[in-house]
Amino acid sequence: MEQKAFTISSWNIQGLRSSAFGLKSRNPDFTKEIGNTDIVILQETWYRGDRPTGCPLGYRELVVPSTKLPGVKQGRDSGGMLIWYRADLTHSIKLIKTGTFYIWLEIQKEIILTEKNVLLCATYIPPLESPYFNEDSFSTLEGEINHFQAQGHVLVCGDLNARTGQEPDTLSTQGDKHLPGGDSIPSHICPPRHNYDNITNKNGSQLLQLCRTLGMYIVNGRLRGDSYGRYTFSSSLGSSTVEYFITDLNPESLRAFTVSPLTPLSDHSKITVYLNRAILNHEASKPKELSNIKNCYRWKECSLETYQKTIRQQQIQSPLDNFLGKTFHCNSEGVNLAVENLNSIFDLSASLSNLKISNRKSKKINNNDKWFDEECKNLRKKLRNLSNQKHRDPENLSLRLHYGESLKQYRNTLRKKKEQHVRNKLNVIEESIDSNHFWENWKTLNKQQHEELSIQNGDVWVNHFSNLFGSITKNKEQKHIHDQIQILESTIKDYQNPLDSPITLNELQDKIKTLQPKKACGVDGILNEMIKYKDNKFQLAVLKLFNIILSSGIFPNIWNQGLITPIHKNGDKFDPNNYRGICVNSNLGKILCIIINSRLIHFLNENNVLSKCQIGFLPNYRTTDHVFTLHTLIDNQTNQNKGKVFSSFVDFKKAFDSIWHEGLLYKLMESGVGGKTYDIIKSMYTNNKCAVKIGKKHTHFFTQGCGMRQGCSLSPTLFNIYINELARALEKSAAPGLTLLESEVKCLLFADDLVLLSPTKEGLQQHLDLMHRFYQTWALTVNLSKTKIMVFQKRSSHQDHKYKFHLDTVALEHTKNYTYLGLNISATGNFHKAVNDLRDKARRAFYAIKRNINFNIPIRIWLKILESVIEPIALYGCEVWGPLTNQDYTKWDKHQIETLHAEFCKNILRVQRRTPNNACRAELGRHPIIIKIQKRAVKFYNHLKGSESQTFHNKAITYREMNLEKSPLSKLVLGLCSQTHPTESQDSSTIRPNQITRKQKDNYLTHWKELTKKQSNLRAIWPYTESTQRQNT
Repeated sequence: MEQKAFTISSWNIQGLRSSAFGLKSRNPDFTKEIGNTDIVILQETWYRGDRPTGCPLGYRELVVPSTKLPGVKQGRDSGGMLIWYRADLTHSIKLIKTGTFYIWLEIQKEIILTEKNVLLCATYIPPLESPYFNEDSFSTLEGEINHFQAQGHVLVCGDLNARTGQEPDTLSTQGDKHLPGGDSIPSHICPPRHNYDNITNKNGSQLLQLCRTLGMYIVNGRLRGDSYGRYTFSSSLGSSTVEYFITDLNPESLRAFTVSPLTPLSDHSKITVYLNRAILNHEASKPKELSNIKNCYRWKECSLETYQKTIRQQQIQSPLDNFLGKTFHCNSEGVNLAVENLNSIFDLSASLSNLKISNRKSKKINNNDKWFDEECKNLRKKLRNLSNQKHRDPENLSLRLHYGESLKQYRNTLRKKKEQHVRNKLNVIEESIDSNHFWENWKTLNKQQHEELSIQNGDVWVNHFSNLFGSITKNKEQKHIHDQIQILESTIKDYQNPLDSPITLNELQDKIKTLQPKKACGVDGILNEMIKYKDNKFQLAVLKLFNIILSSGIFPNIWNQGLITPIHKNGDKFDPNNYRGICVNSNLGKILCIIINSRLIHFLNENNVLSKCQIGFLPNYRTTDHVFTLHTLIDNQTNQNKGKVFSSFVDFKKAFDSIWHEGLLYKLMESGVGGKTYDIIKSMYTNNKCAVKIGKKHTHFFTQGCGMRQGCSLSPTLFNIYINELARALEKSAAPGLTLLESEVKCLLFADDLVLLSPTKEGLQQHLDLMHRFYQTWALTVNLSKTKIMVFQKRSSHQDHKYKFHLDTVALEHTKNYTYLGLNISATGNFHKAVNDLRDKARRAFYAIKRNINFNIPIRIWLKILESVIEPIALYGCEVWGPLTNQDYTKWDKHQIETLHAEFCKNILRVQRRTPNNACRAELGRHPIIIKIQKRAVKFYNHLKGSESQTFHNKAITYREMNLEKSPLSKLVLGLCSQTHPTESQDSSTIRPNQITRKQKDNYLTHWKELTKKQSNLRAIWPYTESTQRQNT
């Protein structure tokens, strides 16, 4: 059997994106052209490297960004290259050098049948009339080739804008034997070169001279597949050959060369060279087979009525009665049998309800856009036929003109169909702007094609996650804890059973109500909707199952199986370390975990188990609570004479994925949790198995030896229990903390976000030493590069490095700023950089949306996006930093967030930057952002005042109100209240945020009228804009 050739393709794609085709790499014509090519070189991509390219599955990518001349603002970029090569060639291809219009790669000789490595150069040389053309392009290329010929064979390809006509590219060998040293002159016995293009231009002459000088030859028109020397470019104005492969390889190493027929995507043809592939002596070990995932059901709006009718039928009621009347043993076999029986009833009800099963068969590559109708398909078919005819008869002028007219018609038709489709969608979205379907419809507007995993080898994923979740190697202290667990389980575990009372129907119904629709399902295929819309008898069956599990203390096997979906974060897509895994478990199992978690949180609160410094993922707490507390502590300490706060912001390395399971079980019993609830949690963590989802299949299941169960509501609470001892140990230590009323605060914890605090440098070092002992015992790892020291003080132009701190033997770095719980806080305790960062992130989000939506969006939709997506980013944490800003309307326009708001309004309205801000806001019926900040501040104030008196954030607001002038939040809120209800006394129970907001909007409208009267150019629109603002008040 003949060895498959090694293929390299070069194609001037004339832009990776276009208005007619969108992202061309997703087009079926493009996919068909690329096929299984080993190396694909795309030129003239006009791509800067800032958007997805649609790199084919199983390929790696190299990017040469497009360029633009300095000072040129309008018009598209020039150049730009993408190189895609098969991932299995990673160790055989090496990047050597890149430039503005070229890239050099080295291909190992082990994969190509040559004596030396091949140096591949992909280059683009602009035409003579282009402002990007460089007179030295060919001389530079000649020097590069000459340099690399000393290292191996050279193969150059690309659009050189060179027309070489019929002139020779090689030197005649006649008479060489008579010349001194004639044997050393490089030469190849090449077949004669043919070329349809008879014209030679300046670039062509330079290319021919380069070939003759360096012993290179043109591959076009010489080999099987292109014996006539076909045109590589064709338009209605004419045809030419401008793309080439040139090389010094022995012609026997080349098998063929082809010029593909034109496609609608570009006026240039793809050219491909076929090299003899080396025969490998051994085959790489094949990865293990992947297993099919059970087909899951799809729930639609119309499914509810049918489903509820079905479950009332005798075909469902009879199995339910049998299940409710059946006795199951309280052991592993009984639990798993009960789950199997109930799952079969769920499957039967779904089947009888005709819930559509997700089609997991891979679709044939085709243009499945809804707007791509029969007319488009017929035009495409006609165009393909014309392209093939023109390819067979390239000199036929009428064919060329007919093809050009048909291509123009095809592209125009695509644009019209696409634009009409978008307009229809925008109308639907605008109509649903006030309904729950808005975001559903919005997602369909620019639906991204699902990208499959770059790594398709299941063994790679299993090895990665097995190592990540592997069991720890125990040290001496951990071995002692392991022995203690067995003692505690045999002595006190069964007596610590406050959470083991039978689950009630009310408990179950309350948790079922909280289920969210359209969530992924686990390996059992049960959707949340299938649980939520069951009748009372079904709920009794679920209740019975849960109580069987609780009585036995055994978590079912199928609920212990999770499917991990790797989500790419950043960096190399072929490195599994650049992915985070999202694990999906059984939805039915999640409900039981939610019930146990509610009981567990209640138990922890009732028994004061958790330290007050830990508030992560607990009910009625938020990140801004700790930010407010920290800001209060800093203000309090630094306002004292020479007062400083010595702090360390600690970053744990993959804390949730590193939890030692035996240590967690020990902490549970130490916290008073035992009985069957303990047994269930132990069963969950002892027998938990995961598999990695790859497309429509999954790997084999492997044991999760450490780390919290992902997607489980119990996990955050269990993590808090696990790390709680660190906070308790700090509280008991002799090292000083910061004073807050009668309390001493030594640390603040939000899950694994930890900040250590002390008024002295010795105290902070003691905190660090204690933490070091803790994480050594409990198998946690501190990320030393991200753990920072910050000394807060009144004036801090620089961090005072005379204070040295270390963790074990490693010195810790000082920093001037640190992002704590999403807000960048400085060494003086201010939030100036935080506000600037939020502004930049909101701006980036706005322009990212705008960049991905390549059409005009109605203003009403933009306003919805602004309020729902952009404002939450810009106003994050404004409850804390907002009251610190100037509340005067006349000065607010200069604030970073309001300037951003004005920028968005002007962008949406498409007006000049100099347009008055108040006019733009009025045109859109919007008020200054400060009013929303004030409303959130009022709500936050009510939250702080309504919190338990023992919480740190309640103590913080209480302390600040001891001197109202030093409490910006209280001063702001009470000042707003006095404007709304000047005669009433105010407390958190009587403050009404909505009333305050309405009053502030009225105040602004009055201010706006006065301002408008002073601007003569706005007086004419005053009545209209006033009514617009009143409608939005």
